[in-house]
Amino acid sequence: MVKLFVVGYPLDIQEADLMDIFSIHGNIHSIHLLTDKFTQRHKGFGFIEMEEQADADRAIAAINGMVLKGRKISVKLADEARAEKPRTVRENRFQSQELQGNASQTAAEPFKMKRPRKLISNTFRAEN
Repeated sequence: MVKLFVVGYPLDIQEADLMDIFSIHGNIHSIHLLTDKFTQRHKGFGFIEMEEQADADRAIAAINGMVLKGRKISVKLADEARAEKPRTVRENRFQSQELQGNASQTAAEPFKMKRPRKLISNTFRAEN
């Protein structure tokens, strides 16, 4: 099996439409179009598994750069080593309130707290 990464297809396209386009170039094993889990709308990219390497090469040569419903489709081999690459984890900049409270008690405050603003009501203001 050869996995292809497909991006840029129209968001209103169905799996059957993509199957028709790719099946011209060879046998398709599976199609997986990614959708948003809340709205169930397509995200605009997905994966197509083709049975033969030669079929995948023909599909890439023919479909990459094709314009379908005003959108340019990009097709390339999926990066199989992507799952093996370690992902970098970024520290959360916005900590919870209890973590902020603990941090302020243990560490010195880097800035001075400001006074709250005074509320001025128009009803008590003297007219000049």
